[in-house]
Amino acid sequence: MEEKVIIAHDMGSSGDKAIAVSVRGEIIAEVKKDYSMSHPQPTWAEQDPGDLWRAVCDTSREVIKKGSIRKDRIAGVVFSSMTQCLVAVDREGEPVRPLISWLDGRSAGIMAEKLWTPPRLMGYNIFRLIRFLRITGGSPGQTGKDQIGKILWLRQHEPENFNRAATFMDAKDFILMKLTGSRVTSADLAYIWWMMDSRRNRNRWHPALCRLAGLNESRLPAIHASADIIGHVTGPAARESGLPEGTPVINGAGDLAAAGLGSGCLEEGEYHICVGTSGWVAGHVRKRKIDIPHYTGCIGSARPDTYYLAMAHQETAGICLEWLKNRFLYHKDQLLKEHHTLEIYQILDKMAEKVAPGAEGLIFTPWMYGERCPLDDEFVRAGLYNLGLNHSREHLVRALFEGVALNTRWALHTLEHLYFPVTQLNIIGGGARSDIWCQIMADVTNRTIRRVRDPQQAGARGVALLASLTLGYIASFQEMSRLITIDRTFSPNPENRRLYDRIFREFKNIYRQNRRWYKRMNTSEGEQE
Repeated sequence: MEEKVIIAHDMGSSGDKAIAVSVRGEIIAEVKKDYSMSHPQPTWAEQDPGDLWRAVCDTSREVIKKGSIRKDRIAGVVFSSMTQCLVAVDREGEPVRPLISWLDGRSAGIMAEKLWTPPRLMGYNIFRLIRFLRITGGSPGQTGKDQIGKILWLRQHEPENFNRAATFMDAKDFILMKLTGSRVTSADLAYIWWMMDSRRNRNRWHPALCRLAGLNESRLPAIHASADIIGHVTGPAARESGLPEGTPVINGAGDLAAAGLGSGCLEEGEYHICVGTSGWVAGHVRKRKIDIPHYTGCIGSARPDTYYLAMAHQETAGICLEWLKNRFLYHKDQLLKEHHTLEIYQILDKMAEKVAPGAEGLIFTPWMYGERCPLDDEFVRAGLYNLGLNHSREHLVRALFEGVALNTRWALHTLEHLYFPVTQLNIIGGGARSDIWCQIMADVTNRTIRRVRDPQQAGARGVALLASLTLGYIASFQEMSRLITIDRTFSPNPENRRLYDRIFREFKNIYRQNRRWYKRMNTSEGEQE
């Protein structure tokens, strides 16, 4: 009998990737379809929820065809997705407006006006902060990128859409509704909506916190564990997606929690780093903690037990390289021809390898859309510092790789301060495919870096194995961890230690010395001076 297959979707900011995975975690086929993001105003970021659904349908059909998978082999469907994307749907399940992305920062002002009112401590209303910390184990930030801020913004600026919305949900949950008709979310996503009572894994919406967003619990999806079967593919959804009617749909998780599974770091005392569109450092822990100034703390885990996922999340990582590729490599086609390759990222790796560590003093700060950790600052922006006539495109690429690594080191320090230091880190995400970037990560963090096989598929593989566990094809999380293999290890070069320690100090000084300048440049406050 042929082995059963899980169809796992990795739904990101730029597109949906469907991956056919065996119940033992072997990737059979993958297909991706892109969708767009619009920026109708500065700091705004929106998407059409219908684009996400159409992409899921198209990739589901194509991956089944590409993998030559008979439909009777499909055991289940599961999702990993971007998080903190607000989708408001009416009673019929139709979106009332575009999705507000996790990148969107329009709500920063309303957070101060409606939520973080005086008396303040570090910008937070001290009494509400204590309440959030006690009930949720965390707190919305000040940047306006959390769901409470988005909902408050809708209530004030689009009251008709706010009133039409029967349910507010995340991106993954919208797709689950389209597939099954169920309006549900996973505990890991609900955790970072900061309206869920997470004490002792109660995992239920807290009425008083919901009221701070002008809601009652009936306008939010039901909370289930990531491993739960939340429904089955309906007839209409089967006709649109090509998935067999009646296929079990497993809840899945946000990309952070899904990657926590796929990283192979499933036990306390293990951390992984991700270099995807965004970036983070994370690890499973048994006790929730928080570092408010550095926006570091816990979210819910995809493990249906007492674990939390300690998280230091960074807004822009791999997307910085995408920006460089699209905006600065003016002769991309010529470069591809000269280097005899169709893969532009291989060329970028070669360019970085030509430059000595430290990029001859050139420093890149990767804060291209504000930052969460290690900085909770909506106004900070990226920059190239100490740029001289001696610097070339090669230096710029090297500085970008190093800048993301320096920011990761700063985030790692905040997490280690909360919990425990580590000597090695597993690495996942599309950026981990670059050998030179992995080596730079090792040198800058002074940690051994272990690259997970197929690092860009970690989230999808993680939730696929979770679905396998739910459906009884694997026995335990320990077995899941053994099915995730390491393809290469990178050790830090001791000759670069002193250099990167000095650059790291200056990297932090750039922010400390320019924090007020960033605010003046990126707020109306600067216009008044």
